[in-house]
Amino acid sequence: MHRSDAGPQPQPHEPPGRFAQQRPQRVRVQAPQDASLLPPNQSPEHTAEEFYVRQLIRSQLRLACAVAAGLLALLVGICSLLVFWPVVSIIQLFSIPLSWWVLGVGMYPLIIVAGLLYNRAAARNEQRYRSISRG
Repeated sequence: MHRSDAGPQPQPHEPPGRFAQQRPQRVRVQAPQDASLLPPNQSPEHTAEEFYVRQLIRSQLRLACAVAAGLLALLVGICSLLVFWPVVSIIQLFSIPLSWWVLGVGMYPLIIVAGLLYNRAAARNEQRYRSISRG
């Protein structure tokens, strides 16, 4: 079988098409030499106080996300333990299943402890900020 059956082959040295002749020349666009990169109303640097306040907010946000993720992981872990270990549902205290006791009563002390730890860590973050901002 010959290659001529596949259709016409393009010539290697064809002149460019009519669309290539209509294409405009490239123009280089650039800012003036004296143009500033900052908008005219903003100062180039932020004060140190603004920087430290932003750092405090970020550290408080990280702390809150860590505590929330920890509590969520604990809750999911306890729930999955109760689901995948059905023996816990058979055990009863005062005619109430142990799984209800764990979720209904046992979670509250964990939430309170997490809140107290969060409060201590947040106060420590604020104390660090105050020590830096005063001197």
